[in-house]
Amino acid sequence: MLSDKTSNAIAGVSKATLHEGVRVKHLFRIMTHCPDLWMKGYSNIYANKGAVTEGVDQTTLDGMSRERIDQLIDALKNGTYSPKPAKRVYIPKANGKQRPLGLPSGDDKLVQEVVRMLLELIYEPIFSNHSHGFRPDRSCHTALIEISQKWKGVKWIVDMDIQGYFDNIDHQKMIDILETKIDDGKFIKLIKSFLEAGYLEDWTFHDTYSGTPQGGICSPVLANIFLHELDKHVERLTSEFNKGVKRKLNLEYDHASKRVRSLRDKFFALKKDGNLPEEMEQVKKELRAAELEKRQLPSADPWDSEYKRLHYVRYADDFVAGILGSRRDAEEVAENLKKFLGDSLKLQISETKSGIHHVAEGFNYLSYHLRRGKDFHKLVKHKCGKTKDGKNLYAVCRRGGNNLYLQAPLEKIWAFCKRKKYLSENMPTHRPELLNLSDYEIVSTFNAELRGFLNYYSLAPTDRLQYVEWAGTTSLFKTLATKHNTSSARIRRQMKKADEHVLRYQRGGQARELKVFKVKHRSLPDFRVVDREQKTSIFGKNTDIVQRLNAQQCEFCNKTEGNFEVHHVRKLKDIKAKKQKAAWEIRMCARNRKTMVLCKECHVLLHQGKLQSPRRNTSTGMESVVHGNVQAAFGGGRTSSPDLEAWVASKPISD
Repeated sequence: MLSDKTSNAIAGVSKATLHEGVRVKHLFRIMTHCPDLWMKGYSNIYANKGAVTEGVDQTTLDGMSRERIDQLIDALKNGTYSPKPAKRVYIPKANGKQRPLGLPSGDDKLVQEVVRMLLELIYEPIFSNHSHGFRPDRSCHTALIEISQKWKGVKWIVDMDIQGYFDNIDHQKMIDILETKIDDGKFIKLIKSFLEAGYLEDWTFHDTYSGTPQGGICSPVLANIFLHELDKHVERLTSEFNKGVKRKLNLEYDHASKRVRSLRDKFFALKKDGNLPEEMEQVKKELRAAELEKRQLPSADPWDSEYKRLHYVRYADDFVAGILGSRRDAEEVAENLKKFLGDSLKLQISETKSGIHHVAEGFNYLSYHLRRGKDFHKLVKHKCGKTKDGKNLYAVCRRGGNNLYLQAPLEKIWAFCKRKKYLSENMPTHRPELLNLSDYEIVSTFNAELRGFLNYYSLAPTDRLQYVEWAGTTSLFKTLATKHNTSSARIRRQMKKADEHVLRYQRGGQARELKVFKVKHRSLPDFRVVDREQKTSIFGKNTDIVQRLNAQQCEFCNKTEGNFEVHHVRKLKDIKAKKQKAAWEIRMCARNRKTMVLCKECHVLLHQGKLQSPRRNTSTGMESVVHGNVQAAFGGGRTSSPDLEAWVASKPISD
C-alpha cells in the first residue's frame, strides 16, 4: 500500500481531475517526494519482457534498488536528469513492412512509468467511453462488443486510417493539449524532454521533431491524450448530427400487420363455428403466407430522413464511424473528420486505407469481419424470465437483420494455419521442428498457439473456427505419431477421453492429464458490459516484488544489512532447461520466479560468475556467503537499512 502522504497527494490529484476547467498542480513535487510511488511503478513493469532489454547505455531494470531510485529522484530534483535517446529497432508487420520501435534505457523506463501513472490518474476519468485502446479493463473485445450491441440499423461505415500516427504527433500541439489540464512547468518539461530525446540507429543519432516512440512506456497514454481531442470533437458532431427520437412506421409493414390480424380473426371465427373445413384450410394457408410476408418487412421506415444517428468507436489510432442515414451524410461526416484531423491535430489520412462502405459489403476492424445480419424473417426464441416455480419463460421474435455480426475472416484463419505450419498443400501435416521436444512440451506448444488465436476470436461463431481446431489438432496428432513412429489414428485413440483428448503424463510420482485445447474451451468475454466505469485511482496493494524488496533481506545469503538489488532473468524456462544449474538458479527455479532480491555483494558475484552456495553458520543456523574482496571493496560492514515508512518519511512532500 502507498503511504498516507502519497495517498493524500494522489487523492488531491483525483479530486482536481474531476472538476472541469481545473488544472492539476504539484505533479513534479509528487514525483520527487514520494519514493513509494516509484516502487509501485517498478512493480508494474518489472515482469515485462523488455525489463532486461538494453537501451543505448546498456542498462536494464536489473539491479533495481532503493538506492537507485533515490539517485533518480535526486537527479530530477537537481535538474541533472536527462533521458537517453531511444534505441531504434524494427519488428515485422503483417503486411511485410517493418515497424520501428524505440527502446528506452533502464532508468528511463522507470521514470516514464511514473509519468504514465500520473497521466493515467489525471486523464482516465475523463476519457471517452468510445475509446478502448491502452486503457484499464478495455480491449479490442470491448470495442467490438460496443459495435455489435449498439450499432443497430447502421447503413454506412466510415473507415479512416491515420497515416503514420505515432511518428507524426506534433510536439507543440501535444504540449498545448497537456497544458490545458496540467499546471506544472517542470512536469511538462520532463514530458517534452522524452519527446525530443531522439533515437539511435546503427550508432547514428537522429533528432525527433515529431511523434512519440512506439515502445516507450508513456507513449500509449500520450497518444490517447492527443486523440482525446478527436473524441471530444466527435461527441459535439454527434449531438449536431443525431436527429429524431423514433423512426416512422413502415406503411407496408402496417398494411401487412392489418391483413394478418384480419385473416387471424377470420380463421378463429370459422374454427368457432366448426363448419367449412376446406375454407378454414384455405384461410390458414393465406394466414401463413401473410405472416411470412410481414416478417420479411422492416417495422420502421429504413429511409426515414427525419431520423439519423452517428456512432463512433476508437481503438488507439484505429477508429470507425457508423452512419444511420444517407450516403451523403456519411461523406459529410468523413470530410468533417478529415478536416478536423488536418487543421486541428495536423494529422493526415491515408487515402488508400480509408473509405466509405455499405454494411451489406461488410468491413474489417481489429482483425474481425463485421457484416449485416441475414435471414431477419426467421423467428428465434429468447429467454425473457422465469416463472414462480423456476421454469424459463421464452419470447418468440424476429432475428435482428440490421444488427452487425462478428466473424473471423477466412484470410486470417488461412494465414494463421500456414504461419504455424499446420498445413502443407492445404492438408494437415506434422511439424519437424518440435520432434525433439517432450510430449508435454509439444502439446503445450499447440495449446498455447490455439488458445491465443481462438480466445481472440471468442466473439465470433464457431463455424469457421472449427477449421482451425481441425488443422491444429490433426497436426498435433501427426507430430506425436511421427515422434513415436506410429499412426496418428492410434495417437488419437490413445488420447481420447469422453469428448476430450488428453495427454497422460507423470510428475512428482503422480499421474496428471493435459487437455488438448479446442474451440469449446474458449474464454468468452462478458457481452453485457459495454460502458466501463472510468477508474479514478490506479493504485492498489503492494505487489510481491515490492514486499520482497522492502523486506531488506538477501534471498540467497539471508543478509539483512546493506543495500539490496533485484536480479532479473529474461525467461525462467531458459534456466529450467539447463542440465547443470548454479546455486542461485536452483533457488530461482524452486521459487518459480524470474527475479531474486540480492545484497549488492551477491549481485556483483553473480554477474562475475563467482556466486557459490551459501554456507550455514552452525552456531546461528543462518546462511552466509563469503564475499571476500568484494565486501571489502564496498566498505566492509553496513548499517541496517531503514524500513519503508522511515524511507518514505525521509522525503517530505514539501520543502
